[in-house]
Order: sequence, then C-alpha cells, then structure tokens
Amino acid sequence: MTIAERICLFLIIVSGLGLKATAQIKRDVLGKVTDSTKQAIPGANVRIIAGKDTLSTNTDKNGKFSFNQVLSPDFSLLIRSIGYRPHSGNFSFKAGANTLQLESFILQPDTLMLKEVVIEGKVVAMKVKKDTLEYNAAAYKVREGDYVEQLLKQLPGVEVDQNGKVSSMGKEMTKIRVNGKDFFTGNVKEFIKQLPAEMFSHLQVIDDYGDEARLTGIKMGQPKKILNLVTKPGRNRGKFGNAGVDGGTNNRYGFQATGNVWKDNKQAGLSTNLNNTRNTGGANRSFYTSANYRDQITKRTNGSGNYSFNNNLNESNQFNYIERVNSLGTLYTTNDNKSKSRSDSHNFDLNMNGTYDQQFFTGSLNGGFSNGVSNSSSESVQKGAIRQDLSNRSNSSQYNPSLNGNFGWGKGFAKKGRAIYLNFSGSITDSKSEEDMMNRIGYYDQKTGEFVKESFLNRLIDNNSANRQMSTSISYSEPLSQADDTVSTRNIDFNYTFSLSSTNNGLQTRVKDANGTISFVDSLSNVYHSNFINNNLRVSYRYGSKRLNYSAGISLQPSSLKGSYEGRTDRIRQNTLNFSPSGDLNFVISPSQSLSGNYTGSSNAPDFQQLQPVPDTRDLQNIIIGNPDLKTSFNHTGNIDYRLFDPKGGLSFQMGLNTSFVQNKVVANVLLVGDTLNSLKQETRYVNANGNYNVGSSYSLNYPFSKRRFALTINGNLDHANDVLFTDGKKSFSKRFNFNQQLSLSVNTDKISLSAQAGYVLNTNTYSLNAGQTRKVETWMFNLYSRWIMTKSFTLNFSGSKRINSGYSLSANNPLLINAGFEKTFFKNKTGMLTFAVNDLLNQGNGLNRTFSDNAVTESRTEGVTRFFVLGFSMRLQDFGLH
Repeated sequence: MTIAERICLFLIIVSGLGLKATAQIKRDVLGKVTDSTKQAIPGANVRIIAGKDTLSTNTDKNGKFSFNQVLSPDFSLLIRSIGYRPHSGNFSFKAGANTLQLESFILQPDTLMLKEVVIEGKVVAMKVKKDTLEYNAAAYKVREGDYVEQLLKQLPGVEVDQNGKVSSMGKEMTKIRVNGKDFFTGNVKEFIKQLPAEMFSHLQVIDDYGDEARLTGIKMGQPKKILNLVTKPGRNRGKFGNAGVDGGTNNRYGFQATGNVWKDNKQAGLSTNLNNTRNTGGANRSFYTSANYRDQITKRTNGSGNYSFNNNLNESNQFNYIERVNSLGTLYTTNDNKSKSRSDSHNFDLNMNGTYDQQFFTGSLNGGFSNGVSNSSSESVQKGAIRQDLSNRSNSSQYNPSLNGNFGWGKGFAKKGRAIYLNFSGSITDSKSEEDMMNRIGYYDQKTGEFVKESFLNRLIDNNSANRQMSTSISYSEPLSQADDTVSTRNIDFNYTFSLSSTNNGLQTRVKDANGTISFVDSLSNVYHSNFINNNLRVSYRYGSKRLNYSAGISLQPSSLKGSYEGRTDRIRQNTLNFSPSGDLNFVISPSQSLSGNYTGSSNAPDFQQLQPVPDTRDLQNIIIGNPDLKTSFNHTGNIDYRLFDPKGGLSFQMGLNTSFVQNKVVANVLLVGDTLNSLKQETRYVNANGNYNVGSSYSLNYPFSKRRFALTINGNLDHANDVLFTDGKKSFSKRFNFNQQLSLSVNTDKISLSAQAGYVLNTNTYSLNAGQTRKVETWMFNLYSRWIMTKSFTLNFSGSKRINSGYSLSANNPLLINAGFEKTFFKNKTGMLTFAVNDLLNQGNGLNRTFSDNAVTESRTEGVTRFFVLGFSMRLQDFGLH
C-alpha cells in the first residue's frame, strides 16, 4: 500500500469515528401543555422532527412531556389535541447544552371543531359538592344579549333583588371570582350586569372560609358566599365598557361610564357615575368614581390596587310611629323627621399575594376617610303613659379616618398534610363629631291632659373617639394518616388567636343659655379608656375523604376587659373564661345530595355606649346611661344545610336550619324616672342576661318541566326569636315570630322571560309585660315580572306588584305598583341602546317598614317621589372573542 493510500484510509477511519461520536450525543427536551386558563391538557400528542428522525409521545395527567433521544441540535415540534388548534415551532439547543426546558405551550380552542362537534345527551343542570353548588349554564336559557344577571335569576335557590343584590338561600354573595381568581374589585352587583352570560360554562356558589382554610384545611368561623364564574375555553379575556346618559321627570338625571381591560391575570378598570334617579326616599344625588388595576408582578406574585371617591347629597322626610312598653303602660309616639346631609369619602385598597414552592403569602392595606355635615329637625308627640311634645333641631359635622392592614404567610411541608399558617392584622379607626342641638319639651298634666309648661335646652356636644385593634394567629396542622393512604386523611389541628382592642373616647358637653352664654357641664362629659383582650385556643381533629369531611374540637377563650375614666375613681375590670365545642361537617351523601353543618363560639365585649356611666341626653325622651360593670358576652352559632338534586327530573331541594344563643348578652333595662319639672322620662341602662336565642329555617323547592321552559318554585322561611329585656328592673321577654311563604312560576323561552309570584308574610311580636298581648302584621304579595323580546332589536319590560297589608298602625294603602319600559338597540353588534322606563305608574308607593328594638316597635314611612319617567341612551362596547 502506497503512502497516499495509507493517508486516505486514515482520514476515512477518523471521519467515521467522528461521525460515530457525534451520533452518540443524546439530548433531552422537556415541556408542558396547558389551555388558556393554565389548566393542564393530558393526552395531547407531541411530535419532534429532527433531521430524518421523528419522535412522538403524549402528555401525562399534568400536561407534561419529555424526550431523551433527540440527536440533532435543531428540531421542529408539533402539538395536537382534540378540540384545540395545532401548535408548531422550531427550536435549537444552545452550544454545549444537552437539556432544553421549553416554556409552557398554551393551546387555543379550535372554534371550527367546537362548532362541528355536537354531543347529544342530557345536560346535568346541577352538581352537589362539599362546599360548592355548581350550575351548568348549558341547562338554562341563555338568549343573545343576556348578561349573567339574567342567568342567575333562573338558578334554583339563587335570588337577585331589584337592586342587584345576589343571595343564595338568604345569604348574600360577598365577592365575584372568575375561574377561581379575584376579578377586578370583586363587586357582584357591578359585574353581573356587564359580563355576557354566553361566555360561561358553569356558575358556582361556594362556601368560602378564606386563605387559611385553602392552605391548611382548618376552617374557622362562618363561611362567606362566593360567586365563581367558569369561562368557556379561551374566554378568559376581553375588553368591555359602556357610557350612557338619562334624564326624566322631577329633575332626574344620570350619567355613567365604565371601561375595563381583562387579560386573564391582568385587569384594569375605570368607572364613574353621577345620578339622582336611583333613590325614591326623598331628593338624592350621588357621584361615584373609581379606578382599579390588577396584574401579575412576577411569575409567582400578583398585586392589585383600587381607589374610589363618593359624594352624596341627601334630603329626606320620614314619618315614624313608635310603641314603647313599660311598667306604667305603653308610650305612643308619632315623629315627623326631616333631614339634609352631605358626605364625601375617599377609599383605597392594595393587595398582594404569591406562591413560592410550598409557601404562600398574602398582604393587604386599605383605608380612607369620610367627612360630612347634616342638619335635621323633628316634631314628636308622645301619648299614653306619658304625655309630652318634643321639638328637636340639630346641626352636626363628622370626620372619620381609618386604616387597616393584614398579612398572612403559610407553608406546606414534604409530609403531605402538614402545614402552618401565620396571620397578623391591625386597624386604626378615628371618629370626630360636633353637634349643635336645640330641644323644646312641652309638658302636660298627667290627669287632665292640659298643657302645663315648656322647657328649652341648647347643647353643644363634641365627641372624639379612637379605636385601635390588633390580632395575630397561628394555625398548625399535623397529619395522622399514613403517607400511602390515598383514600382518606386524618389531621390534628391547633390554632391560637390573640386579639387586642383599645378604645379612647372623649365626650364634652356645653350648654348655651338664652343670652348666648356657654358653660361646660361636667356631669355630661367624660374621658374614657378601655382595653379588651381575647385569647382563643382551639384543638380539633379533622377527617377528610372523597365524600366526607368533618372536624370536631374544643375551644378555650379567656378574655379581659379593663376600663377607666379620667377624674373618677371607679374602674372596669372583668375577666371571663368561656369554653365551647367546635366543629364542621361536609358530607356528599350521593352525587346528587349533600349535608353540611358548622358550629362556632365567640366572645364579644360591650361597646362604649353600653359601658360609659355618663348620660347620653341626645334623645331627651330616652336618656341612655351605661353600666361599667357589664361582662363579656359569648355567642353560640350553628347551622345545617341540606341539598338535593334529581339529575333525571331536574327537581332540586335546598333547606337550611340555623340557631344562635347568647350567654351574658347585654340587654336594656328601661326605667321611668322623674325629672326636674315633676314629669316622667324614659331612661335606658344595661345589664347582662341569659335567655336570648334565635331559631330559623329556610327552604327552596324547584321543579322544572317542559325542557326547563317552565319552573315551579316553592320557598319560604320560619324564624322565632326570644329577646330578654328589663323594665323598671323587672325581667320580661319579647317573642318574635316570622313566617314567610312564596309560590312562583317562571317561563323562559326564546322570546319571553316571565316570573309570577304569590306570597304571604306573617310577623308577630309579644311582650310578656303587656299581659302577653300579641301585635300581628300580615301581608299578601302578588308580583309579576316579564321581559318580551319582540324583535332582535326591540324588547318590552313590565313589572307589577300588589300588597295587601293588615295590622300596621300607620296608614297602609295596599299599593299597586306598576313599572314598564322598553329597550331599542342600534348599530352593528347592538352597541347602542335607547331605553324608556316609567316607575310606579299609579303613584302608590309608600316605603313602609317595621323594626323591633328592646321594648320598642317602630313603623316608618319615607316620603318621596315614587312616580317618574326616565329616557336614556347608552353605548356598550365589548369584545370577548375567542383568543
């Protein structure tokens, strides 16, 4: 072999060895596939094309995929999944790198495929879960142009009143979320009127116990109702807003404008509103504006901020009829009240939360201040056991700043179920007020009823108070179950909470005589300091499985109340030790029924007015004097809820039972005492007493038929309360009973939405002191609400209600209220809307109300213009298209 041949052979061998070495380099590719809501997509096909090699795999249950046989540094990737658009891209390894971690791939829904795929089958309208009641939007009538508000009105057990307040089984929903995340300001009333119903697949009513429960599983206190809206795929973003003006009779006018940008975690909104058209209780004008922003600060941290300003001008005229029971008989008072007020308020709210590995934190800071001025006048005539006339004039100003902060931190551990949570909160609340009061009392002879004399009193009252509150708590959960137990969990939970409330109050009273001379009154002035410390130690056992969650424990609550008055030797020192069980239950009996329950106990300190021994003489016919020896009260609260849903027939039934009783409740002791003019006046003091309780129940039965075009609903509640009060030192009882039943029929078709209701309400009140006599008020109610879509651009609205009242002392004219109007849309996508509405066409509204307090029953009627006509025009711009 020649030298040249040997060189060629050597080069060929070296080249082959080099190729072989290159082919042996194996590279790893890692990634994850999710939808637009960041939910993992399991089973998606992922394919890599590297040179002549093609590799294929499917994502696991967490949406993750990996390749470890990639030979080429450059490759193409293709992802496919049913119902989603394919995703492709070209990628390269960095020089010297053998592992490539790709960013998560977000697949967008395939709208063409979604339109073509039609699944025939019965839609399950509701699902019953432990803490959640889920409604399937596809089971209800959703028309073009409907908003979430219209959809909510169809859901069994959910009520939406005329002011937009949403309740579930009588409990108000306090916050709105979308896809489990906080949504803008969380205002339920505001956003159910702006979000289109067609973009949501499910609506959930959740019993929410807060961040601590979500992290540790430890549930403290009573849950709050949360409305969570679940969007269809790709509908977690959009731009929406509107602007409109309206005007009507009686100088009514309005202007409103909103604008919101929503990109999943990133949210920004502006809103402003000026009107005097929404309140019928007198002349009212309000101006409101707000701005809010929410965004993902880092990959694992979110923050939000909100500012609002509110200005109100109110003028009202209210007529009251009051019955007060005492040892001499009954006092009957008629009162004509007129008031004017102006107030401004500024509020802000800052929030931040984040997750890092197994750690979680949340922080918030909110506060604001309000100021206002008001003047009022009232004329009262008192008859019965004491005959007097009283005339009051008052001018006052107020200033109220406040600041609140909260921080929470939690951590999970490698051992499943072990968790710790720390929380700290504090608040500062101040109040300053100045009041100029002029009172005139006319006295009458108790036997002959003849006018005897009159007295005048002009007082200047300054009141300054400062309240500081601080609370810190720690919760720890330790798992008792084995790590390999996948069926159930068992934990022992510990919680300790320390809270401190400090109050400083200064009251100064001066009197101005007829010559304008001002003098300080020591007996009606004081400076008061108090501290209330409460400790709560709770130990409980908790069990959890797929169908059953429960916890049972004990709570020990020692508390201390201390108070003092400047210039006085008497002191307040109260130490109390309360013990109570605690527990909660969530049991999914079957896929269609569940049972839940909760019990809590809590200590409550008397408030400042109930403690201070200095007379509060702002109401000369009812002087209030506190009791510095009052003890801390202890509240016991429990509830049980049952839910049933028949997936075949669609029938649903919900029932709730609740009870509460109070140990050492602070109650009124109403005395009749003599005054300097040989007449009598009422004086209210306070004592602790047992025997106060309340028992209530509510239910709702809904039966849909004819493919849910029609639904029959029967609901109601039954409540009984026993209140303890003292009259001239003698213990007596006020027993209240409320019975409310309602039958309704709803119709929902493509063109018509209608609801007809008939109801009966019975309220009784019995004072044992008044020979057990019972006051009874009955009301029959008949309501009709309808919405008729006549054409694609024209809709008629009508509502009517008839009330038949009996038992009221004030004149009740059994009003027939008729409201009507229309909506006409214009332009492409119906962005413009002309509206016309008439409120109380027959002008029969009377604003009648009845309340109970201590030994008094009060009936009130607010006068105002209830009949008015309003014409408005608005532009609504929105884009919630698929992304």
